[in-house]
Amino acid sequence: MPPLSLRTLETADDLAKPVLQELKNRYGAIPNFYAGLAIDGATLNGYLAFEQAIEDRCLLTVKQREMISLAVANANGCHYCVSGHTFSAGQAGLDKAACLAIQQGQCDDATDQLILDVALEILQQRGRLSAGTWRAYRQAGLGEALLVQICAWVGINSFSNWLNNLVEPKIDFPRVPLQ
Repeated sequence: MPPLSLRTLETADDLAKPVLQELKNRYGAIPNFYAGLAIDGATLNGYLAFEQAIEDRCLLTVKQREMISLAVANANGCHYCVSGHTFSAGQAGLDKAACLAIQQGQCDDATDQLILDVALEILQQRGRLSAGTWRAYRQAGLGEALLVQICAWVGINSFSNWLNNLVEPKIDFPRVPLQ
């Protein structure tokens, strides 16, 4: 089946048009992910509201969010998001070698590694954590709200990965291979 049709300012529904215009004003063009998400304006608005609500009071650092996004994108086989999050992870201070390792679920910092382990286990085990992961998480002194935010970040990134895998938008970042 051919990819779905990306929406433009001319083809988007009434809910998506003002959001796409705002994105075009902010970035100079409409990133293809958002043009795909705009196939349904309600979904576009809901996605952005959920993402903003998490970011407004996020307990994860920008670097940790990018790490989760990159590892989850790789696990979900989303070439678009691996490329996009490698780009934004670079802006958050991660070099190319670190990004490649993160795609494989590895990093140097012990707390960040635990967060990655938890995120990937949530993804792979559909929200369940093993007794060992629970124990490590509690011993690290990380809180329940952080755990819920990790789960939310895995969820929102999985949704964007699945949508991109469905829509197959052209990658508008430097291409990075899946690991």
